[in-house]
Amino acid sequence: MSAPQTRTLIGFLGKDREIRITRERTYTKTVHNKVIDGDEEIEVHVPSRSYMKLSLATHERSASGTATRWHDLIVWNPSPEASLARKGDQIEVTGRLEEYEFETAEGEIRTCVHFVVASLRFLRRKIRHEAA
Repeated sequence: MSAPQTRTLIGFLGKDREIRITRERTYTKTVHNKVIDGDEEIEVHVPSRSYMKLSLATHERSASGTATRWHDLIVWNPSPEASLARKGDQIEVTGRLEEYEFETAEGEIRTCVHFVVASLRFLRRKIRHEAA
C-alpha cells in the first residue's frame, strides 16, 4: 500500500468555517498478552479533538470555459490563525485526499471524500466591514 499523495489546492472559501469537537469515548479491545500467552481485554480511551470544516472552490480553465470544483476540507486541531477563515478568503492548502465509507440508518453504504489539510496559508483576505 503506497503513502497518500500530498497535493496543493488554491481557491476561495464558499462559506464560513465550522468548528466542531469529536466526542470523547472509551471502548474495550481484546489484545494478545505474550507474558500470560493469552488474550486479555483492555480499555482504550479516545480523547475529544477539535476540527474545522471548510468548503473550497477551485477553478479550472480549459478551451470550453471555466469549471468550478468544490472540495470539503478538514483541518484537525486548527491553529488560532486558521480559525479566522471566512467566506470569500483566498487560501492555499496542502494535504491529502481521504476516502471512507459508512452505513446510513437505512442500511445504505455511502462513500465520502474529503481533503485533510496539513498546512493552510491565506493568500487574500476578504475585506469585512464592521457594523457601526
